[in-house]
Amino acid sequence: MGKPPWRSRVTGHIPPGQFARYLMVGVWNTLFGYSVYALFTALLMPRMRFGYILASVLSNLIAITVAYFGYKFLVFKTQGNYLVEWFRCILVYGSGMLPGLVLLPLLVEGLNHGFHLGHSAPYIAGALLMGGGVIYSFLGHKHFSFRVPDDAAHDAATIEVEPSIEDIVEGVMPEPATNAANRL
Repeated sequence: MGKPPWRSRVTGHIPPGQFARYLMVGVWNTLFGYSVYALFTALLMPRMRFGYILASVLSNLIAITVAYFGYKFLVFKTQGNYLVEWFRCILVYGSGMLPGLVLLPLLVEGLNHGFHLGHSAPYIAGALLMGGGVIYSFLGHKHFSFRVPDDAAHDAATIEVEPSIEDIVEGVMPEPATNAANRL
């Protein structure tokens, strides 16, 4: 029995084992990153009221750097481009981290108000927010952070062109991208 057609469309461009390796590096990095977050939270909370926010920023920078090396060498297996890929990795994680920074204090206050968790609320809120970006970050890293130029050309050549409403009304159907790319 083969894969359902929708599954092939979703996973057909991912090399075998790549997402599993991504998840393994991600599990390690989640444990590592959360441990660093918990450590910084424990160190900063007695010294400042919203120490968990600074703990989140600092631990994320450290965890992003550790994740970068795991993704580069174990998952996407790219060569060179260390600084560019690291910066792109920070951009992908940073764009995913911004909503978390807004939601973290809201979630901490909500957990304190609703469940009276006290000093446990920042730890629980941090854990809840950590699980939210797995698919987003995988796609961001695959198609931006660790994108290989040959992949970009291949992806552009195999994208199916969907007709616009105007094309349908006028009876004009666009050429498939593969034919347009072959003419170039």
